[in-house]
Amino acid sequence: MRKSAIFILVFLSMVSEIFVGRVFGYEILVLRILRLFLGISAGLGLGVVGAVLQRVYRNPLADGYILGISGGAIFGVAISEYLKLPMPFYTTSLIFSLLVSLIIILVSPKVHEWMLPVIGIGMGMFFSSVAIMFFIMAGAESTRTLYALWGSLGRFFSISDIAIVITVFIFTLALSLLLILKNREFDATSLGNLEALCLGYDPKLITVYATLLSSLIVAVLTSYAGIIGFVGIMAPHMVRILGYREGWQFYAFSGMLGIAFVLLGDSLGRLIFGIDPPIGVIMGIIGSPFFIYLVLKEGKG
Repeated sequence: MRKSAIFILVFLSMVSEIFVGRVFGYEILVLRILRLFLGISAGLGLGVVGAVLQRVYRNPLADGYILGISGGAIFGVAISEYLKLPMPFYTTSLIFSLLVSLIIILVSPKVHEWMLPVIGIGMGMFFSSVAIMFFIMAGAESTRTLYALWGSLGRFFSISDIAIVITVFIFTLALSLLLILKNREFDATSLGNLEALCLGYDPKLITVYATLLSSLIVAVLTSYAGIIGFVGIMAPHMVRILGYREGWQFYAFSGMLGIAFVLLGDSLGRLIFGIDPPIGVIMGIIGSPFFIYLVLKEGKG
């Protein structure tokens, strides 16, 4: 029953992305199909990454956005645009997201696990703020900067872009599956370093593997969809409420609920506001109270 509910919700979110809106036509249909695939990629990747990072860092507030990986990625995009580098902007995005990941990996053993999100938020704010300066100096349009920092599924506008969208989708799906297949290692690491070692797993190696693959996913998604926050926090927690707390189902269903959150947020945002609001803004409106609730809940615990 719970599985069926998740599948139905994902299906409804896909239908809403295609058909929900105040206008419709052939051109709109093409645009929404492109948005659909980019939204599926973003929701799946961010949901799985959030589930993985929460397990390996043993922190319910960890995800690619809170840990600052998204901030590093968008800084890479801004650098590429400012310097007019002769390379795809996801290359520099990847470099700086990996830099943030390296800092997280090095710092995490030296601080209390509850300090990690604080450090991540600080890094994310720093890199995002500097990114704004580089966007301005590069002469980027204000809308370009807005959608980069707050996320958008409307980056692609014609059927000729389908190759890029499908490539992003396949890349995200492949890396998400690689993470899901390591579910036993992540579950063992979540028990603690000593427990993981007793079970025959190297927690340091697993943490590095999880963080690096997560950075790859976040870098590519941020390059094409901008920063979309809180999906990686909300989706895994909803999956826990449904009773899935470990095993491949926890990670896979986190990705599926991530898809539902992103697509429903995008389509309902268009319907309610009558414009095309950044998906990151919608997720922020929903996710910020949820984040505060989790902080208060865990603080009492």
